[in-house]
Amino acid sequence: MSVNYFSANGTIDRTAAPDLLNKAIDTIWMQRNVLAGVVLDKYWETESKDSGLTHIISSVTSQLPLPQENEDMEALPYFTPAPGYDKTFTLINYRSGIRVTDTMLRADRFSKIMGMITGQIKSASRLDEYLRASILNNAFTGDDGADDKDLCDDAHPHENNERGTWDNKGTGALSAPNLHALRLLARNMTDPQGDPDWATPTDLLVPNELEQTALELTKSDGKPATALNDPNVLINGLGVTTSPYLSSSVQHYLFCDRMGDEKGLYEFVLEPWNIKDNKPANADIVVDKRVKAIKTFGFTVSKNVMGSTGA
Repeated sequence: MSVNYFSANGTIDRTAAPDLLNKAIDTIWMQRNVLAGVVLDKYWETESKDSGLTHIISSVTSQLPLPQENEDMEALPYFTPAPGYDKTFTLINYRSGIRVTDTMLRADRFSKIMGMITGQIKSASRLDEYLRASILNNAFTGDDGADDKDLCDDAHPHENNERGTWDNKGTGALSAPNLHALRLLARNMTDPQGDPDWATPTDLLVPNELEQTALELTKSDGKPATALNDPNVLINGLGVTTSPYLSSSVQHYLFCDRMGDEKGLYEFVLEPWNIKDNKPANADIVVDKRVKAIKTFGFTVSKNVMGSTGA
């Protein structure tokens, strides 16, 4: 069995890339490093911060109960809009570094060293995507929402708790009937007073394993998986987004057309990703760079995403 031994101490030296010093090797090529499948950022609302390592967000409502039958001389019924839910986010430091020794840079026979250190910012962008995907991967567990419910739950309390609950959780494998049922959750969405407040689904987000099924359901002119000639009029035309960062092969999500804070999914940034010289004291460490960000990802309450457990 071939084992690729190398030094994982964050320094490119003679032990980290010995082939670059090997006269017996004729060719060394640089493998590609691309940000494949980074597609989830469009579903997140990003906000920059000026200071502080926490961010507390809340909301207010303006919906009121319906007017009542009431004559001019009768006591006037007064109503108050319900307050929203609070959620505290804690920002986190993320860093990594890479170094190159003077000896290794001078001895490199293939001039590959400087190309090898360019992956820092791409690794940072991948971390962002993993953190976004983690929220969706755990959309049905954790009760971490501002309302103490999962991101996708069948019993979110309305801000006016006298008005019952609302639902953005579906079940069942990805199929035409189940996708229609998931879409219907968005169309039957209600506001803090329990009145209609529909959202319009625009995107179906799936893992790689469901890409073909998703495209068959959304691109067919006729109702999928039926022998009838009825037109496919409600789910035909949904955009399909495929993410390799989703850990479940069956969970899938419908995203709607709400914007801004209504998305309910947040990225708070105190310091965006940046690369700086670490200025080492050792003169023979000729490259020493770190990448860093101070940020966090999370959610409050979202009526913009309908999620299905896929089972």
